Formats: sequence, structure tokens, C-alpha cells
Amino acid sequence: MANARKTRFTIYDVMESQGVFDENPNNSYSPDFKGPQKYPMMFYHPEGKERILQRAEIITTPMGPERVGLITEIVNRAANDADEEAALRQLGWHDHPAKAIKASGKEAPPTVGPGREAELEAQIEALKVQLAAARAEPKPEPGPDDKYEPKPVIISKVA
Repeated sequence: MANARKTRFTIYDVMESQGVFDENPNNSYSPDFKGPQKYPMMFYHPEGKERILQRAEIITTPMGPERVGLITEIVNRAANDADEEAALRQLGWHDHPAKAIKASGKEAPPTVGPGREAELEAQIEALKVQLAAARAEPKPEPGPDDKYEPKPVIISKVA
């Protein structure tokens, strides 16, 4: 279809026209948006157990049968407040899926810790203070070597 985008119409287009997304305060363009919220917070199984969402299909290939299309997810729970968070942490639930993957014995993907953003913001603020202090300091007087400027060399064209 050549102009599929022009004629696209989905349930999400209807929801957007009805203002459903604007009513959700978690959407950044909602008038009620209050910034990122701490809760609900996802926690992942202590042993990294997975749930099968879609079974694999076995297809025949020249190299032999292969399983394709397997879709899984790590078993998870949501904590809606600090008490639930404390209870899940005490039971060993992980706050990042990579930690659960590592607990299952698989190789975990690289991650950035949850405190990394705050750490980088603090580092930026410290550097801003240093920059302001450096700009406020008086500039040193030029030394005898700094005053030397070589004479420009004039190249004349010979006709």
C-alpha cells in the first residue's frame, strides 16, 4: 500500500482523539504531569525465573530443526508503596532485570545503576561551581615570554 501512513487508523488514534492519553498523569504531555514517580516500582524474581508468553515454533531447516519465536518474560511484581518495596527487597526480589538474569546464571547485560543519574547531576553541579570560581578569579598578568609576538613575514609576489 503506497500511502499506508496517510490512511492509518488504529484504536490508539481513537484513544488519542478522545483524550485518553491526556487524562493519564504519567504521560509527559498531560496537564496533570508531576514528573517521574517512584511508585509503582517493578521488582524481578530472586532466582530470575521466566514465564513463557509464546511457545517456540519448531521449523525444519537445512541444518536441522530449530525453535523460533519463543517469547519469555522474567516473573515480576509491582510495589505500590515503600512498605511493599521493603517486603520485596527483604524476600530477595531485584530492582533491575539484569540482576535477576545474573541470578538465573545467565550473562547479564550491561547496566547503569539507579543512583547513577543523581551522581552525574551532582558531578555537573560541582563542575559548574568550579567553572564559576575559575571565571571569577582575576587573570594573571602576562609574563615577559607572553608579550613576545613574532613579526609577520611578508611574502611578495615577483612578476
